[in-house]
Amino acid sequence: MKTALSKFWEVREMTRTGMTKREKMAGRGNKTHESAQDESATDRLRKLTTTDVMSVELVSAFAGDRDMTEDERALMRVQQDHRGSVFFSDLLYAISHHYFAPEIAEAQWNKVLKHKRVLSRRLGRNVCITVATLDYLSIFSSEIKSITLISEAYVSEIANLSMRDGLTGIYNQSSCYELLELEFRSHRRYGAGVSLILLDIDDFKSVNDHYGHLEGDRILIELVRTMREQVRDSDICCRFGGEEFIAILPFTSSAAEAGAIAERIRAKATSITCGGKGITISAGVSVCEQSTTSPHALIEKADRALRRAKTGGKNQVVLGAGVRNRAVVPLSRCR
Repeated sequence: MKTALSKFWEVREMTRTGMTKREKMAGRGNKTHESAQDESATDRLRKLTTTDVMSVELVSAFAGDRDMTEDERALMRVQQDHRGSVFFSDLLYAISHHYFAPEIAEAQWNKVLKHKRVLSRRLGRNVCITVATLDYLSIFSSEIKSITLISEAYVSEIANLSMRDGLTGIYNQSSCYELLELEFRSHRRYGAGVSLILLDIDDFKSVNDHYGHLEGDRILIELVRTMREQVRDSDICCRFGGEEFIAILPFTSSAAEAGAIAERIRAKATSITCGGKGITISAGVSVCEQSTTSPHALIEKADRALRRAKTGGKNQVVLGAGVRNRAVVPLSRCR
């Protein structure tokens, strides 16, 4: 079984691949005011999509409710070093699911710890950090009102369900926008690179019309399985709507690399059969450049490339405008 520290480094090493030296340095120490403003629902969403490093159990141990293991101590030191002043926002959010800006989070955390000690002394027993936090925030600071107690596992389940597509299990459209926003900000600030693949099943309406929606659902599920097999571990698969899907490719600034991933998905998708014939997909690829003004612009560029793939005969991958070698990625026709 992996330790908490080894799980953390596994995720950190995966996301570090391709990062520039400037990004590594910028990630250390205290955050700037701009960085503090970036601590939004998007960042908290990203925490729920990766290894659960800052769990309630870990925060409880950090607050003194039990002895910490050596791995846990090392993990928290890494977290403090990496997150800077945002570390205390993370602590409070893990317990309360209420966001505190880094400018006030450390002071609030210290007040909660003091309140915990006072309660424990008066009651003659240890009052755990979760109880002390909720008591302090709801009664003494009035930060939280109308508290309802639910388990951490249930909160994670609700969050996960709200982010996922019910049929395929991958991220839904709203999560796609938020995660793409996160990668876009990372690229603009640190030059990390991000590319996007927008793909669509060719003539999918005829599948539903001739074979029914259950068969259509089966094809969608199999295509998602194919996407997951062909992308890298750090890539993010999303259902954008209907038979349209997006793959977000972090740390990818090469059109050739993004195009190759799209081509792998396209080629493998032809093994998904319907009515004795393999399906085909068309895909548009876009790369985030200096001229790309927003995540929506990145999607629009991929969408234009997808439309060119459709009007150009379908069953092909087309690179978006603005990247070098805009020609269609070579492929063998399957229809």
